[in-house]
Amino acid sequence: MSSLKQFKHMEKAAAHQRQVITDLNALVKDIERCEASITDLQTELERVNATHKDRKTTRDDIAYLEDLLKCANKKLTWEKHMASLQKRTPAILETMTKLINDPQAPPDDQTRAQMLLGLQAIQSAMERLQNVKVG
Repeated sequence: MSSLKQFKHMEKAAAHQRQVITDLNALVKDIERCEASITDLQTELERVNATHKDRKTTRDDIAYLEDLLKCANKKLTWEKHMASLQKRTPAILETMTKLINDPQAPPDDQTRAQMLLGLQAIQSAMERLQNVKVG
């Protein structure tokens, strides 16, 4: 029979496991938002360049530069989100690794499967994001 201390450790580990799964899913959504943001930004930049391709006056140049500045601000916001993702991801993965390898309270098969699905979703989202950045 498990002692109270072991039971509490198992409960705490289960709560951490649920939190990691939630964090993995949130990470996927954030990556997908970044993908959508950069795609929208690329579209907007193409529109700006097409709209302002026949600049003839200083006023036209100013309008073009103002639109470029708006795009630059959106890209800066996107870069901040990417930096946040890069900081959060290792911590989440490290926590998940510790929980999976916990000999006193290993995750059950369903929890392991949810973690694996989360990792696969992150990998897929990152590949899509990389293709957008490079493409």
